[in-house]
Amino acid sequence: MSYKVLLAPMAGAPSDLRTLAAAAAVVRRFGGHVEALHAAGDPRDSIPFVGEGASGALVEQIVTAAEKDLKRRAETARTNYQEWMKGANVDATLVEPIGSEEDAIARHGRFADLIVLPRPADDEAIASTVAFETALLETGRPVLIAPPAGDMDFTRPVAFAWNGSREAARALGAGLPFMKGAPRVVCIVAGKNVAEDDTKPLEAYMARHGIKIELARADVPTIQAGPHVLAEARKAGCGLLVMGAYTHSRLRQLVFGGVTRFMLQNADLPVLMAH
Repeated sequence: MSYKVLLAPMAGAPSDLRTLAAAAAVVRRFGGHVEALHAAGDPRDSIPFVGEGASGALVEQIVTAAEKDLKRRAETARTNYQEWMKGANVDATLVEPIGSEEDAIARHGRFADLIVLPRPADDEAIASTVAFETALLETGRPVLIAPPAGDMDFTRPVAFAWNGSREAARALGAGLPFMKGAPRVVCIVAGKNVAEDDTKPLEAYMARHGIKIELARADVPTIQAGPHVLAEARKAGCGLLVMGAYTHSRLRQLVFGGVTRFMLQNADLPVLMAH
């Protein structure tokens, strides 16, 4: 498996440039094509949020404001793409379908090997989280989260978080192309329910792929393991962290926190997630 088709959704925001930079870094490692995506949106989609009984004048005002915002975002997305292309030196296209961002990501994401998104910024948090969950849960594809700053070098060591879950196994498979040829691969065993003997089949599996792993432990409950996992990845000098996403329910993560939520708020290196 390799990554030959990358989808890079753009929101018409400053974070677009980080998304595109991460996609370019992956293409430089594996070759391939970047499909930059900006959904043009439909201003009429804002009408259901007005509420019943709203006057025609109010509805018209809302639609006009939505049109202006969508136009501004589309122009910003095009500008961001054009600026990036000047120095990207990769094969890329920009597509601008009409419709909601979620629908566009779901449709186009199913025909991509990897979907690249930015770590949500404070002023984009809700929209970015919706885009992330659509990409992760509606496409069947892995998602790469680009950090808000710093170099993205996918030739550096790779860390992956392991808790024995289905999601972790799926992420492990998605991360193999990055791990092959990496100078080091560190397995961070996250959670008290993973015994030492449970890692032996994992080590044997990785050895069959020609990968020798180093083991580290985050000996805390899995849902609280985020800070420990990130600290171990930093300590190893990793350029990528691979992990399963939402191994606990999204509601439980929303209420109590969790590794996925922690990484979306704090990761300062690229994170490859799969569900």
